[in-house]
Amino acid sequence: MRADSLPSITSLARCYGLLLLLAMITTGCKTEKSSDDPTVLGVPPTEAYLGVEYYYNFGAYGGERILDFSLTNAPSWLALEETSNKARPGIIMRGVPGLSGGNRGDEDLGKITNINLITTDGERAGVQPFDIEVKRNPLSLDADTFTEGQTTDAPEARDNRCEAPELGETGSHSYSVNLYDSEGVVTDTEARTTETRPVLVSVLLDQPSVTRIDVAFELSSAFDPGVCDQGVEPEHQRCEEGDANRDEAIIGKDIVALGSGSEGALPAPDYLNYQQDENGIYSKGVITLEPGITECYIRLEVVDDTLPEPSESSQLILTEVRSGLAALGPSDSGVKASLIIDDNEPLVRLETVGGRQRDALSVGAQRQYVAVLSGDRSGTIRVKLGATEDSLAKAGDYVIQVRNNEGEWVDNDILRFPMGVGRVRFRVKIPGEEEYSNAGMDDRFLLLGVDQDYQAGREGFAGAADAGELRININELVTPLILNGVDEFIPTDIAVGHQGRLYVAGYDDLNNDQVLVRIFDQKGALLQEVAVSDGATALDKPDPVIHFAQRQVTQGSTRVDRFEFAVAFATDVDMPGHTSRGGMDVVASLYWYDSAAAAGSEYSNVWTFRSGTSADDVPRWVGINKDNGFVAIAGETSGRWAGEPRAGGIDSFLQRIDTVTDGDNLVPRLAWTRQVGSSQDEAVVSGSSVNASPYLFGSTEGAVATQISAGSQDLFFYNATNTDGTINVYQRGTDGSEALVDGINNLNNLWLLGNSDRLYTIEETDESKRLNSEPVAGSTGFVFGYSSAGDVNVAFSYADSSRTGKENFAALLAFDEDLIAAGSSTGAFAEGAADSGVEQPIIARISPADFDANNNDNPGSWDSWRVQPAINGANITALANYRDDEIVTLVRETVGAGNEWKVVLFSGEGLRLN
Repeated sequence: MRADSLPSITSLARCYGLLLLLAMITTGCKTEKSSDDPTVLGVPPTEAYLGVEYYYNFGAYGGERILDFSLTNAPSWLALEETSNKARPGIIMRGVPGLSGGNRGDEDLGKITNINLITTDGERAGVQPFDIEVKRNPLSLDADTFTEGQTTDAPEARDNRCEAPELGETGSHSYSVNLYDSEGVVTDTEARTTETRPVLVSVLLDQPSVTRIDVAFELSSAFDPGVCDQGVEPEHQRCEEGDANRDEAIIGKDIVALGSGSEGALPAPDYLNYQQDENGIYSKGVITLEPGITECYIRLEVVDDTLPEPSESSQLILTEVRSGLAALGPSDSGVKASLIIDDNEPLVRLETVGGRQRDALSVGAQRQYVAVLSGDRSGTIRVKLGATEDSLAKAGDYVIQVRNNEGEWVDNDILRFPMGVGRVRFRVKIPGEEEYSNAGMDDRFLLLGVDQDYQAGREGFAGAADAGELRININELVTPLILNGVDEFIPTDIAVGHQGRLYVAGYDDLNNDQVLVRIFDQKGALLQEVAVSDGATALDKPDPVIHFAQRQVTQGSTRVDRFEFAVAFATDVDMPGHTSRGGMDVVASLYWYDSAAAAGSEYSNVWTFRSGTSADDVPRWVGINKDNGFVAIAGETSGRWAGEPRAGGIDSFLQRIDTVTDGDNLVPRLAWTRQVGSSQDEAVVSGSSVNASPYLFGSTEGAVATQISAGSQDLFFYNATNTDGTINVYQRGTDGSEALVDGINNLNNLWLLGNSDRLYTIEETDESKRLNSEPVAGSTGFVFGYSSAGDVNVAFSYADSSRTGKENFAALLAFDEDLIAAGSSTGAFAEGAADSGVEQPIIARISPADFDANNNDNPGSWDSWRVQPAINGANITALANYRDDEIVTLVRETVGAGNEWKVVLFSGEGLRLN
């Protein structure tokens, strides 16, 4: 069968082959696929620049034969190369706007649209349309801030940069300076030849040009010696160194293009040509940028004079393009760079002996301070001191003294720093009461600094360090303010308010314990007595607490300051308009200041609100929120507030009262009261209204809420926002007893002051911080810093392992970024104090800034100072802050069979002022 079938297959193949041949003849023997139409590949740049080569290499494909190319609607400067690209189909297009095609310059600027690159194989064509916008090639300047005595670093070498000018040597320049008498009148001139330091300003060209570019430059300044301060005529110091010229550099004295004696030490490179102005000063010239260079350098020289000066400014201006295609900025309207020159003269900072820059000094008193010199110098440096512009104390309110050669203090406001001496003491003296006068409510303060008006233009003086002024408050209350004379007024709390007013809350022991607020000015004069309760209502030691707030509120469309204080106390008797709820109730009153009211009645009652449970409720702290004005009260209760659980014993409570409008009246509205406690007793010591959610601080003998008791007495704190929100209580302590006495929310922590018999440290791990303690003899104070999440950040103890503590702290205060703690001691708390066993007041300053710097490693460095006034039988019960200038203390002193209450002031350095 296989042999029989073979001829049939062969015959069939021949038949098919014949048919295929016939088909090929019929179709013209076409055996390849049709080619694509000619197509241009690539999109050329849409921007070109005068004087800069424009180049693009197009690709192409398609067509039956070699492609030809042409341009239509093209600018005259743009053309195709005659030779086609042999490596691949395509064409190269190039040109130089402004040069090629007729040297048309600026006439080539602008946008050309619908340019077409056409390619064809003779039968079919492809088109690539595109646009080109021709722009100027802008020059610009770049300059760093210069400093006298310092040379600019040489830039790194690159192909597109000029070689940097000589920078390794110093130059010199000769000029004249004015000499002044003590009043600033010009008495003569003297010649000076001073070292100069080379500095660089970069000249930048946006695109590499094919042409050489010559650009003229010159130094310029707004300095005008003919412009003087008001009331002054030339020739005077207050012309050349006056307000209008203070910050202006003088061409030829502060900066030059080339120093008069610099040519040998600082030869100019070939591309820089310096020129003299009409005064013979090299202040201008021409710089040349060769083709392809985009960064070149103008070398200037800064004069290293010995004048104390502020930072001064001048300008370097590119004035003209003298050859080549380049523009003075994008719009060819000019190029200017500001040149700032910082001074390098030594600087002076004024300090207290303790190293701070804030103090207080009483009328008729004097105190030593320190001027600290920093920086390089070559001889004796002087500095003249005086009140700065912002000082409220002026000439006549103070005297500056220095020691003469015999060691005596003499009036002199010019300090001298011989070589090798960097600290010089001087003294500030305030005239006595018979000479000093101040009609204002607030104390004046002296802001003492360098008398720059006097020193300007005078050689050999030091400049003023940044923030180097010393602020000295002038205290006019030179004796203690006795608060309870013959009427037996018992003060319980204090606050300081607007214009230095001192608010003393207390009660009248001879008139039914009537609650009063007495308001004094800074001189100790009684301005107003506010009767908070009715004198006919018999109270029983109501122990009022007070808080002052200055808030900004909107009246109409204007923001105005509002001054207000709140008072809270406890009573169990009916009051006019307010009946008892059972037991001791909380009575809170809000007062506003009305400047239009008659003298002695400026503060008037806004509202009074009474609240409580059926048992005893006692306020321990009151506060006003500065943002929306709500009044917060923290206290203790043996009852149960509505809607709140009672834990047992004495619980804590935190309350918010809002001020709302009812017709034409402002009335109180209880927003909420929250109650937190343990099965034991809680003692509330303070609170905070800084945030929208007020805080409460206290101590407990039990386990508050869901917390765990650590020792016999722990501290705790919490905040609240509304009626039913979850309250997170943080109870902290050790196996000892941490009895809290005060707390504040300030300086990025919750700061808690208490008494204990322990020395505290913080144990840190990767995950947490733990408060540790070890027993010490006696009792002493501690300051803890906690985060709002209950993490301990700071633990400071006033005890140490070598001293027996006998302290009883009572009050904590934020003061000038530090903390002030106060109370009493029967031992030697401060250096030099006697361990007498008699109670004496104590006050101490610690610095949270040192906590962060030392990371809890050196607790001794946190202890800034301790003071123990020798007042026997006395203690400090409350603190207030006057402008961060004075620490105001409420002191109780045993006098005979009774107590004398008085206000004693301390400076920020711990020095008693009255």
